[in-house]
Amino acid sequence: MVGLLTRPSRQGRAAILLPSVAFTVTTAILLTVVSGTLMFMRDDRPGDDFAPGYMVLSLAALLFLAVPTVSLGASAARLSARRRDDRLATLRLLGASTREVSAFTVIEATMIAAAGNLAGIVLFGVLLPLVAQLRFFGERIGVAALWPGWPVLVLVPCAVTVLAGLSAVLGLRRVRLTPLGVRQRTDPQRRSLRRTATGIAVLAALVLVLSQIGMFTAVLGTAVVITIVLGTFGAGLAVLNLVGPPVIAARGRALARKASTPARFLAGRQLADHPAPVWRRVSGLAMISFVAVIGGVGLAMAGQLDENDAMADQVIFAADMRTGVLLTLAIAFVMLSCSVAVTQAAAVLDDAELIIALDRLGMPVSTWERARRTTVLLPMRWAALGGAAGGFLLGLPLMGAAVVLTPTAFLVVAVTFAAGFALVRLALTSTRPVVTVVRRAPDRVF
Repeated sequence: MVGLLTRPSRQGRAAILLPSVAFTVTTAILLTVVSGTLMFMRDDRPGDDFAPGYMVLSLAALLFLAVPTVSLGASAARLSARRRDDRLATLRLLGASTREVSAFTVIEATMIAAAGNLAGIVLFGVLLPLVAQLRFFGERIGVAALWPGWPVLVLVPCAVTVLAGLSAVLGLRRVRLTPLGVRQRTDPQRRSLRRTATGIAVLAALVLVLSQIGMFTAVLGTAVVITIVLGTFGAGLAVLNLVGPPVIAARGRALARKASTPARFLAGRQLADHPAPVWRRVSGLAMISFVAVIGGVGLAMAGQLDENDAMADQVIFAADMRTGVLLTLAIAFVMLSCSVAVTQAAAVLDDAELIIALDRLGMPVSTWERARRTTVLLPMRWAALGGAAGGFLLGLPLMGAAVVLTPTAFLVVAVTFAAGFALVRLALTSTRPVVTVVRRAPDRVF
Protein backbone atom coordinates (compact mmCIF):
# COMPACT_ATOMS: atom_id res chain seq x y z
CA MET A 1 0.00 0.00 0.00
CA VAL A 2 2.97 2.30 0.53
CA GLY A 3 3.79 1.76 -3.14
CA LEU A 4 0.27 2.80 -4.08
CA LEU A 5 0.68 5.97 -2.04
CA THR A 6 4.10 6.95 -3.34
CA ARG A 7 4.08 6.09 -7.04
CA PRO A 8 3.81 9.07 -9.46
CA SER A 9 0.30 10.22 -10.24
CA ARG A 10 -1.30 12.04 -13.13
CA GLN A 11 0.20 15.32 -11.87
CA GLY A 12 3.56 13.81 -12.85
CA ARG A 13 6.84 13.45 -11.10
CA ALA A 14 7.05 17.20 -10.44
CA ALA A 15 4.84 16.75 -7.37
CA ILE A 16 7.63 14.59 -5.90
CA LEU A 17 10.64 16.31 -7.45
CA LEU A 18 9.76 19.87 -6.41
CA PRO A 19 9.34 19.17 -2.68
CA SER A 20 12.46 17.01 -2.74
CA VAL A 21 14.46 19.87 -4.26
CA ALA A 22 12.91 22.28 -1.76
CA PHE A 23 13.94 20.06 1.15
CA THR A 24 17.43 19.84 -0.35
CA VAL A 25 17.76 23.62 -0.51
CA THR A 26 16.22 24.01 2.96
CA THR A 27 18.72 21.64 4.57
CA ALA A 28 21.74 23.02 2.72
CA ILE A 29 20.94 26.65 3.53
CA LEU A 30 20.05 25.94 7.15
CA LEU A 31 23.37 24.14 7.61
CA THR A 32 25.23 27.02 5.96
CA VAL A 33 23.53 29.71 8.03
CA VAL A 34 23.90 27.81 11.31
CA SER A 35 27.57 27.17 10.51
CA GLY A 36 28.18 30.86 9.91
CA THR A 37 26.42 31.83 13.13
CA LEU A 38 28.45 29.33 15.16
CA MET A 39 31.63 30.61 13.54
CA PHE A 40 30.96 34.19 14.63
CA MET A 41 30.08 33.07 18.14
CA ARG A 42 33.18 30.95 18.78
CA ASP A 43 35.87 32.62 16.64
CA ASP A 44 38.31 34.79 18.61
CA ARG A 45 39.57 36.83 15.64
CA PRO A 46 37.11 39.77 16.10
CA GLY A 47 38.56 40.68 19.51
CA ASP A 48 36.70 41.73 22.64
CA ASP A 49 35.56 45.11 21.25
CA PHE A 50 33.80 43.81 18.14
CA ALA A 51 32.83 40.27 19.19
CA PRO A 52 29.38 41.37 20.52
CA GLY A 53 28.66 43.20 17.27
CA TYR A 54 29.52 40.16 15.17
CA MET A 55 27.38 37.96 17.41
CA VAL A 56 24.36 40.27 17.19
CA LEU A 57 24.57 40.56 13.41
CA SER A 58 25.04 36.82 12.92
CA LEU A 59 22.06 36.04 15.16
CA ALA A 60 19.96 38.60 13.28
CA ALA A 61 20.92 36.98 9.97
CA LEU A 62 20.05 33.56 11.40
CA LEU A 63 16.65 34.85 12.50
CA PHE A 64 15.89 36.57 9.20
CA LEU A 65 16.87 33.52 7.14
CA ALA A 66 15.48 30.84 9.44
CA VAL A 67 11.90 32.10 9.08
CA PRO A 68 11.70 31.89 5.25
CA THR A 69 13.78 28.69 5.28
CA VAL A 70 11.40 26.93 7.65
CA SER A 71 8.51 28.37 5.64
CA LEU A 72 10.01 26.82 2.50
CA GLY A 73 10.23 23.46 4.26
CA ALA A 74 6.59 23.72 5.32
CA SER A 75 5.58 24.67 1.77
CA ALA A 76 7.44 21.64 0.44
CA ALA A 77 5.57 19.44 2.90
CA ARG A 78 2.24 20.93 1.82
CA LEU A 79 3.11 20.38 -1.83
CA SER A 80 3.98 16.74 -1.24
CA ALA A 81 0.62 16.41 0.52
CA ARG A 82 -1.31 17.67 -2.53
CA ARG A 83 -0.56 14.56 -4.55
CA ARG A 84 -1.83 12.29 -1.77
CA ASP A 85 -5.45 13.46 -1.78
CA ASP A 86 -6.74 11.03 -4.39
CA ARG A 87 -4.82 8.14 -2.86
CA LEU A 88 -6.07 8.90 0.64
CA ALA A 89 -9.64 8.76 -0.62
CA THR A 90 -8.92 5.54 -2.52
CA LEU A 91 -7.35 3.88 0.51
CA ARG A 92 -10.30 4.86 2.71
CA LEU A 93 -12.73 3.47 0.13
CA LEU A 94 -10.71 0.24 0.05
CA GLY A 95 -11.21 -0.13 3.78
CA ALA A 96 -8.01 1.30 5.24
CA SER A 97 -8.48 2.64 8.74
CA THR A 98 -7.84 6.21 9.81
CA ARG A 99 -4.71 5.09 11.66
CA GLU A 100 -3.36 3.28 8.59
CA VAL A 101 -3.98 6.23 6.28
CA SER A 102 -2.37 8.59 8.79
CA ALA A 103 0.65 6.32 9.11
CA PHE A 104 1.08 6.05 5.34
CA THR A 105 0.79 9.82 4.99
CA VAL A 106 3.46 10.52 7.59
CA ILE A 107 5.73 7.80 6.16
CA GLU A 108 5.59 9.29 2.67
CA ALA A 109 6.17 12.83 3.92
CA THR A 110 9.20 11.79 5.94
CA MET A 111 10.56 9.65 3.10
CA ILE A 112 10.48 12.57 0.66
CA ALA A 113 11.98 14.90 3.28
CA ALA A 114 14.69 12.40 4.21
CA ALA A 115 15.70 11.99 0.57
CA GLY A 116 15.88 15.76 0.17
CA ASN A 117 17.84 16.08 3.41
CA LEU A 118 20.48 13.59 2.28
CA ALA A 119 20.89 15.55 -0.94
CA GLY A 120 21.00 18.74 1.14
CA ILE A 121 23.92 17.42 3.19
CA VAL A 122 25.77 16.64 -0.03
CA LEU A 123 24.99 20.12 -1.36
CA PHE A 124 26.25 21.64 1.88
CA GLY A 125 29.48 19.71 1.45
CA VAL A 126 29.83 21.21 -2.03
CA LEU A 127 29.04 24.73 -0.83
CA LEU A 128 31.28 24.60 2.25
CA PRO A 129 34.64 25.17 0.50
CA LEU A 130 33.06 27.86 -1.68
CA VAL A 131 31.56 29.78 1.25
CA ALA A 132 34.86 29.37 3.10
CA GLN A 133 36.48 31.63 0.48
CA LEU A 134 34.50 34.64 1.73
CA ARG A 135 36.52 37.27 3.55
CA PHE A 136 35.69 38.10 7.16
CA PHE A 137 37.96 39.52 9.87
CA GLY A 138 40.24 40.78 7.09
CA GLU A 139 41.05 37.30 5.73
CA ARG A 140 39.43 34.22 4.24
CA ILE A 141 37.44 32.40 6.88
CA GLY A 142 38.52 28.88 5.90
CA VAL A 143 36.74 25.53 6.02
CA ALA A 144 37.91 24.70 9.55
CA ALA A 145 36.28 27.82 11.02
CA LEU A 146 33.04 27.20 9.13
CA TRP A 147 32.71 23.48 9.94
CA PRO A 148 29.63 23.14 12.20
CA GLY A 149 30.47 19.80 13.77
CA TRP A 150 28.82 16.42 13.45
CA PRO A 151 26.01 17.07 15.97
CA VAL A 152 24.74 20.03 13.92
CA LEU A 153 25.14 18.05 10.71
CA VAL A 154 22.79 15.43 12.15
CA LEU A 155 20.35 17.60 14.09
CA VAL A 156 19.45 20.06 11.29
CA PRO A 157 18.32 17.39 8.76
CA CYS A 158 16.46 15.58 11.53
CA ALA A 159 14.65 18.81 12.43
CA VAL A 160 13.63 19.33 8.79
CA THR A 161 12.33 15.75 8.61
CA VAL A 162 10.33 16.25 11.80
CA LEU A 163 8.90 19.46 10.30
CA ALA A 164 7.71 17.51 7.27
CA GLY A 165 6.10 14.87 9.44
CA LEU A 166 4.37 17.45 11.63
CA SER A 167 3.05 19.27 8.56
CA ALA A 168 1.56 16.01 7.32
CA VAL A 169 -0.03 15.28 10.71
CA LEU A 170 -1.47 18.79 11.02
CA GLY A 171 -2.84 18.54 7.49
CA LEU A 172 -4.68 15.38 8.43
CA ARG A 173 -6.03 16.84 11.66
CA ARG A 174 -7.68 19.68 9.73
CA VAL A 175 -9.99 17.24 7.91
CA ARG A 176 -12.14 14.29 8.81
CA LEU A 177 -10.44 11.19 7.49
CA THR A 178 -13.45 9.90 5.61
CA PRO A 179 -13.31 9.51 1.81
CA LEU A 180 -15.36 12.71 1.46
CA GLY A 181 -13.28 14.48 4.10
CA VAL A 182 -10.09 13.59 2.25
CA ARG A 183 -11.39 14.83 -1.07
CA GLN A 184 -12.60 18.07 0.51
CA ARG A 185 -9.47 18.80 2.54
CA THR A 186 -10.05 22.48 3.13
CA ASP A 187 -12.96 24.66 4.09
CA PRO A 188 -12.80 28.34 3.18
CA GLN A 189 -12.48 30.35 6.37
CA ARG A 190 -13.73 33.89 6.53
CA ARG A 191 -10.95 36.04 7.91
CA SER A 192 -12.05 38.52 10.53
CA LEU A 193 -10.75 42.05 10.66
CA ARG A 194 -9.94 41.26 14.28
CA ARG A 195 -6.69 39.69 13.11
CA THR A 196 -5.76 42.88 11.27
CA ALA A 197 -6.48 44.98 14.35
CA THR A 198 -4.46 42.59 16.51
CA GLY A 199 -1.53 42.76 14.12
CA ILE A 200 -1.56 46.56 14.05
CA ALA A 201 -1.72 46.67 17.86
CA VAL A 202 1.21 44.25 18.16
CA LEU A 203 3.23 46.27 15.65
CA ALA A 204 2.55 49.47 17.61
CA ALA A 205 3.68 47.74 20.80
CA LEU A 206 6.89 46.59 19.10
CA VAL A 207 7.64 50.14 17.94
CA LEU A 208 7.05 51.39 21.49
CA VAL A 209 9.43 48.78 22.92
CA LEU A 210 12.18 49.68 20.44
CA SER A 211 11.75 53.40 21.12
CA GLN A 212 12.59 52.74 24.80
CA ILE A 213 15.47 50.37 24.13
CA GLY A 214 18.01 52.72 25.72
CA MET A 215 16.20 52.57 29.04
CA PHE A 216 16.09 48.77 28.86
CA THR A 217 19.85 48.66 28.28
CA ALA A 218 20.55 50.54 31.50
CA VAL A 219 18.23 48.33 33.54
CA LEU A 220 18.47 44.86 32.01
CA GLY A 221 21.93 44.74 30.47
CA THR A 222 23.22 44.32 26.93
CA ALA A 223 22.56 40.58 26.56
CA VAL A 224 18.89 40.88 27.48
CA VAL A 225 18.45 43.89 25.21
CA ILE A 226 19.96 41.99 22.28
CA THR A 227 17.46 39.21 22.91
CA ILE A 228 14.62 41.76 23.01
CA VAL A 229 15.68 43.36 19.72
CA LEU A 230 15.99 40.01 17.94
CA GLY A 231 12.66 38.89 19.40
CA THR A 232 11.08 42.12 18.19
CA PHE A 233 12.28 41.53 14.64
CA GLY A 234 10.97 37.96 14.79
CA ALA A 235 7.62 39.21 16.06
CA GLY A 236 7.55 41.73 13.21
CA LEU A 237 7.89 38.91 10.69
CA ALA A 238 5.10 37.03 12.48
CA VAL A 239 2.83 40.09 12.32
CA LEU A 240 3.19 40.14 8.54
CA ASN A 241 1.78 36.62 8.34
CA LEU A 242 -0.98 37.53 10.81
CA VAL A 243 -2.16 40.61 8.94
CA GLY A 244 -1.59 39.38 5.39
CA PRO A 245 -4.51 36.95 4.88
CA PRO A 246 -7.33 39.22 6.13
CA VAL A 247 -6.00 42.11 4.06
CA ILE A 248 -5.94 39.86 0.99
CA ALA A 249 -9.49 38.65 1.73
CA ALA A 250 -10.81 42.21 2.05
CA ARG A 251 -9.11 43.25 -1.17
CA GLY A 252 -10.55 40.19 -2.94
CA ARG A 253 -14.11 40.98 -1.84
CA ALA A 254 -13.74 44.53 -3.09
CA LEU A 255 -12.34 43.30 -6.41
CA ALA A 256 -15.20 40.82 -6.88
CA ARG A 257 -17.85 43.49 -6.14
CA LYS A 258 -16.42 45.92 -8.68
CA ALA A 259 -15.32 43.37 -11.29
CA SER A 260 -15.99 44.37 -14.88
CA THR A 261 -14.67 41.17 -16.49
CA PRO A 262 -15.01 37.44 -15.72
CA ALA A 263 -11.28 37.22 -15.06
CA ARG A 264 -11.34 39.92 -12.40
CA PHE A 265 -14.45 38.43 -10.77
CA LEU A 266 -12.84 34.99 -10.67
CA ALA A 267 -9.65 36.46 -9.21
CA GLY A 268 -11.61 38.37 -6.59
CA ARG A 269 -13.49 35.27 -5.46
CA GLN A 270 -10.25 33.28 -5.28
CA LEU A 271 -8.65 35.96 -3.10
CA ALA A 272 -11.70 36.27 -0.85
CA ASP A 273 -12.32 32.54 -0.40
CA HIS A 274 -8.72 31.35 -0.02
CA PRO A 275 -6.67 34.21 1.45
CA ALA A 276 -4.28 32.05 3.48
CA PRO A 277 -3.00 29.94 0.54
CA VAL A 278 -2.80 33.06 -1.63
CA TRP A 279 -0.77 34.85 1.04
CA ARG A 280 1.61 31.88 1.36
CA ARG A 281 2.38 32.18 -2.35
CA VAL A 282 3.75 35.72 -1.89
CA SER A 283 4.74 35.79 1.79
CA GLY A 284 8.36 35.14 0.86
CA LEU A 285 8.45 38.52 -0.88
CA ALA A 286 7.07 40.22 2.26
CA MET A 287 9.82 38.66 4.35
CA ILE A 288 12.60 39.55 1.94
CA SER A 289 11.30 43.14 1.74
CA PHE A 290 11.46 43.32 5.54
CA VAL A 291 15.01 41.92 5.49
CA ALA A 292 15.97 44.31 2.68
CA VAL A 293 15.07 47.34 4.80
CA ILE A 294 17.17 46.12 7.73
CA GLY A 295 19.96 45.12 5.34
CA GLY A 296 19.85 48.50 3.62
CA VAL A 297 20.18 50.17 7.02
CA GLY A 298 23.19 47.97 7.72
CA LEU A 299 24.82 49.02 4.45
CA ALA A 300 24.11 52.67 5.25
CA MET A 301 25.72 52.30 8.68
CA ALA A 302 28.76 50.63 7.15
CA GLY A 303 29.06 53.39 4.58
CA GLN A 304 29.17 56.09 7.27
CA LEU A 305 32.59 54.89 8.42
CA ASP A 306 35.25 56.90 6.61
CA GLU A 307 38.32 54.76 5.99
CA ASN A 308 40.56 57.78 6.50
CA ASP A 309 39.20 58.55 9.96
CA ALA A 310 38.26 55.10 11.28
CA MET A 311 40.61 52.66 12.93
CA ALA A 312 41.66 49.54 11.07
CA ASP A 313 39.37 47.32 13.15
CA GLN A 314 36.41 49.58 12.39
CA VAL A 315 37.14 49.46 8.66
CA ILE A 316 37.27 45.65 8.78
CA PHE A 317 34.02 45.53 10.76
CA ALA A 318 32.30 47.81 8.22
CA ALA A 319 33.53 45.66 5.33
CA ASP A 320 32.32 42.52 7.10
CA MET A 321 28.94 44.16 7.67
CA ARG A 322 28.62 44.86 3.95
CA THR A 323 29.60 41.30 3.10
CA GLY A 324 27.15 39.89 5.63
CA VAL A 325 24.26 42.03 4.40
CA LEU A 326 24.86 41.15 0.75
CA LEU A 327 25.26 37.47 1.62
CA THR A 328 22.03 37.50 3.63
CA LEU A 329 20.14 39.13 0.77
CA ALA A 330 21.62 36.68 -1.75
CA ILE A 331 20.55 33.69 0.36
CA ALA A 332 17.12 35.28 0.85
CA PHE A 333 16.70 35.58 -2.93
CA VAL A 334 17.61 31.91 -3.35
CA MET A 335 14.97 31.05 -0.76
CA LEU A 336 12.44 33.31 -2.49
CA SER A 337 13.08 31.63 -5.86
CA CYS A 338 12.58 28.15 -4.43
CA SER A 339 9.58 29.19 -2.35
CA VAL A 340 7.81 30.84 -5.28
CA ALA A 341 8.39 27.82 -7.51
CA VAL A 342 7.06 25.42 -4.87
CA THR A 343 4.03 27.51 -3.91
CA GLN A 344 3.06 28.16 -7.54
CA ALA A 345 3.26 24.45 -8.31
CA ALA A 346 1.16 23.74 -5.23
CA ALA A 347 -1.33 26.39 -6.37
CA VAL A 348 -1.83 24.64 -9.71
CA LEU A 349 -2.46 21.32 -7.97
CA ASP A 350 -4.78 23.03 -5.49
CA ASP A 351 -6.80 24.56 -8.32
CA ALA A 352 -6.84 21.43 -10.51
CA GLU A 353 -10.55 20.77 -10.00
CA LEU A 354 -11.43 24.40 -10.68
CA ILE A 355 -9.22 24.51 -13.78
CA ILE A 356 -10.86 21.39 -15.21
CA ALA A 357 -14.38 22.54 -14.31
CA LEU A 358 -13.90 25.91 -16.01
CA ASP A 359 -12.36 24.21 -19.02
CA ARG A 360 -15.40 21.96 -19.32
CA LEU A 361 -17.66 25.01 -19.11
CA GLY A 362 -15.83 26.48 -22.09
CA MET A 363 -13.85 29.25 -20.40
CA PRO A 364 -10.98 30.40 -22.66
CA VAL A 365 -7.49 29.70 -21.42
CA SER A 366 -6.63 33.40 -21.73
CA THR A 367 -9.37 34.31 -19.24
CA TRP A 368 -8.06 31.83 -16.67
CA GLU A 369 -4.49 33.06 -17.17
CA ARG A 370 -5.55 36.67 -16.59
CA ALA A 371 -7.36 35.64 -13.42
CA ARG A 372 -4.33 33.66 -12.25
CA ARG A 373 -2.01 36.61 -12.85
CA THR A 374 -4.29 38.87 -10.83
CA THR A 375 -4.46 36.44 -7.89
CA VAL A 376 -0.66 36.52 -7.72
CA LEU A 377 0.37 40.03 -8.74
CA LEU A 378 -2.19 41.90 -6.62
CA PRO A 379 -1.18 40.22 -3.32
CA MET A 380 2.45 40.49 -4.38
CA ARG A 381 2.30 44.29 -4.30
CA TRP A 382 0.65 44.30 -0.88
CA ALA A 383 3.21 41.81 0.45
CA ALA A 384 6.18 43.83 -0.77
CA LEU A 385 4.84 47.13 0.54
CA GLY A 386 3.77 45.60 3.85
CA GLY A 387 7.15 43.97 4.45
CA ALA A 388 9.03 47.17 3.66
CA ALA A 389 6.69 49.26 5.82
CA GLY A 390 7.20 46.88 8.75
CA GLY A 391 10.96 47.08 8.36
CA PHE A 392 10.96 50.88 8.28
CA LEU A 393 8.61 51.13 11.29
CA LEU A 394 10.81 48.88 13.42
CA GLY A 395 14.05 50.39 12.17
CA LEU A 396 13.17 54.03 12.83
CA PRO A 397 12.95 53.94 16.66
CA LEU A 398 16.00 51.69 16.89
CA MET A 399 18.46 53.47 14.59
CA GLY A 400 16.91 56.84 13.82
CA ALA A 401 15.68 58.52 10.67
CA ALA A 402 19.18 59.70 9.73
CA VAL A 403 20.25 56.09 9.18
CA VAL A 404 17.00 54.44 8.11
CA LEU A 405 15.83 57.08 5.61
CA THR A 406 19.01 57.10 3.52
CA PRO A 407 19.43 56.69 -0.25
CA THR A 408 21.30 53.42 0.33
CA ALA A 409 18.40 51.88 2.25
CA PHE A 410 15.86 52.97 -0.37
CA LEU A 411 18.11 51.71 -3.18
CA VAL A 412 18.37 48.27 -1.59
CA VAL A 413 14.58 48.14 -1.17
CA ALA A 414 14.01 49.25 -4.78
CA VAL A 415 16.39 46.60 -6.13
CA THR A 416 14.70 44.01 -3.93
CA PHE A 417 11.27 44.98 -5.27
CA ALA A 418 12.45 44.75 -8.87
CA ALA A 419 14.18 41.40 -8.40
CA GLY A 420 11.34 39.97 -6.32
CA PHE A 421 8.64 40.99 -8.80
CA ALA A 422 10.68 39.52 -11.65
CA LEU A 423 11.12 36.21 -9.80
CA VAL A 424 7.40 35.93 -9.03
CA ARG A 425 6.45 36.71 -12.63
CA LEU A 426 8.97 34.16 -13.89
CA ALA A 427 7.60 31.50 -11.55
CA LEU A 428 4.06 32.30 -12.66
CA THR A 429 5.05 31.92 -16.30
CA SER A 430 6.93 28.69 -15.64
CA THR A 431 3.78 26.99 -14.31
CA ARG A 432 1.80 27.44 -17.54
CA PRO A 433 2.87 24.00 -18.84
CA VAL A 434 1.63 22.47 -15.58
CA VAL A 435 -1.77 24.09 -16.12
CA THR A 436 -1.82 22.67 -19.64
CA VAL A 437 -1.04 19.19 -18.33
CA VAL A 438 -3.87 19.46 -15.79
CA ARG A 439 -6.35 20.61 -18.44
CA ARG A 440 -5.39 17.87 -20.89
CA ALA A 441 -4.99 15.02 -18.39
CA PRO A 442 -6.55 12.00 -20.16
CA ASP A 443 -7.50 10.29 -16.90
CA ARG A 444 -9.03 13.25 -15.11
CA VAL A 445 -12.01 12.11 -13.10
CA PHE A 446 -13.41 15.43 -11.93
